[in-house]
Amino acid sequence: MSRLVIFEVLHVRRFAADKRNVRISIPVKVVVATGLAYLIVWGIGLILGSTGLIDFSGTLLGVGIGTIWAAVEVTAVAAAATASTHFFLDRPLSRLAQVIGRAEEGDFLVRAPVLSGDELGDLARRFNRMLSRITDLAADRIQSEHDVVMFEEQLKFRKSLEEKNAVIERTNRTLEQLVRDLSLIYEIGQEVNSVVDLDKLYANITETLKKYLSINECAILVFDERREELHVRAAFGFPEPDAVFRTTFRPGEGITGLVAETGRKIYIRDTSREERFLHYKGEKPVIPSSFLSVPLVYKGEVLGVINFAREGVGSFSYQDVRMMSLVAGQVSQALANARLYTRTRELSVRDELTGINNRRHFQQMLQMEWKRAVRFRRQLSLIMVDVDHFKEYNDTFGHLQGDGVLRSIGSLLKKNLREVDTVARFGGEEFVLLLPDTDKRGALVVAEKIRAVVSGHRFVTDEMRETRTITVSAGVATSPDDVGEMEDLIDQADIALYRAKELGRNRVESASPMAREDEAGEPAAVPVPSRRREIKKPETIQ
Repeated sequence: MSRLVIFEVLHVRRFAADKRNVRISIPVKVVVATGLAYLIVWGIGLILGSTGLIDFSGTLLGVGIGTIWAAVEVTAVAAAATASTHFFLDRPLSRLAQVIGRAEEGDFLVRAPVLSGDELGDLARRFNRMLSRITDLAADRIQSEHDVVMFEEQLKFRKSLEEKNAVIERTNRTLEQLVRDLSLIYEIGQEVNSVVDLDKLYANITETLKKYLSINECAILVFDERREELHVRAAFGFPEPDAVFRTTFRPGEGITGLVAETGRKIYIRDTSREERFLHYKGEKPVIPSSFLSVPLVYKGEVLGVINFAREGVGSFSYQDVRMMSLVAGQVSQALANARLYTRTRELSVRDELTGINNRRHFQQMLQMEWKRAVRFRRQLSLIMVDVDHFKEYNDTFGHLQGDGVLRSIGSLLKKNLREVDTVARFGGEEFVLLLPDTDKRGALVVAEKIRAVVSGHRFVTDEMRETRTITVSAGVATSPDDVGEMEDLIDQADIALYRAKELGRNRVESASPMAREDEAGEPAAVPVPSRRREIKKPETIQ
């Protein structure tokens, strides 16, 4: 009896499991949906026909109503087939394709939705199981790779520790040498940078390098202003220093010129085997020597070259080359500082536009020359020069061309005066000339010469097209003929200048004309201002 009960229970469970596992395929679902649609339309037609609401034997627009209803049934069946195919096949396939696409891109954690028990549901379940296995395999691979990486890192760490121990030992020895080198560099830098005057700097560098470095020969070569040649400015250790100081190198000429051109140092172990080594264009030494040429670079600009030489082949070690390079850096900085100091000093007395002296320097020179003229009872003349119609020229050719005219006139004035004379830009388009030991007649000759030189000069544009003739007017005043005070010298010259302007420009006038008399035969009166005019001239051209 008990065996029979157990058999019945197992049979019931198996039947329930089979009932749960029963699945309806997609074609069956489509057929069922299509059949239901047909039955519904057919039933509606039956009801309409039996109730007499529609007479299927009649016609509508010449077409039988029965035929029209049959077409409705076919349309309903087609719509049901299309809709069931979309819901049971197309939409699940689209979702499954999206999941497959994400898995293809490497997202193995994504899972396909299991929405039914049909073929697509079974496919989604199998696909999810496959992704689970792939995820497990990927996790195992990542863990294995992590273990391998950790093992390799441990090996590298051990090897690195061994290498670093060796490096630390070498570094300690290098640091000891570096400390000694830095101490030496510091002392050299302190002494070299203690001088800012460019002329005194070269002698200071020579004495300092001779004091601290074991070098047989050393020379410092610096570019000229146009950067066309290298000139020897400091040297020691040469048997004929005068010949060395007369030596010049062009960029790319010999080892020195090549270093200046490339900005990179060159070390020659044996100068007797190097054809490019010119030894300052003199006879090469009989004894083989080593030669090191290092560029003097400051903020990317090559200022010059410093050369070192020692007797013997390979006399410079790696530490020596590094040491000399650091020395070159200190020398470069000292040269740059001295140049900046010299340039700043020049800018304080130079007009930035024309390159001649500015008004401040002129005032200083006027005071100095006035005191000297009074003390030694000598004559002192002053000429005020103004460019005629300069505003009109600026308006016609532009301010840049006008600046070029002022620069050209400043250069002409400087070339046609003595070294003891002072030429300066007084302001705007006005210049002033100070002539020591020059009487009225000599000053008039100089002023007329300046006027003629300017009027005869061709002023051209950057394209070498001639603009037009430029003329100047000048006023001359002389001490003690015209004035007794220094301030009046400028006033009287300025008054004479404005008289030249009023009389037609492009002429020279004197504060007290020497050969002019009035109709009665008396000397013409000198126009003396009732009070000193405050002359305010713009420092720059607007």
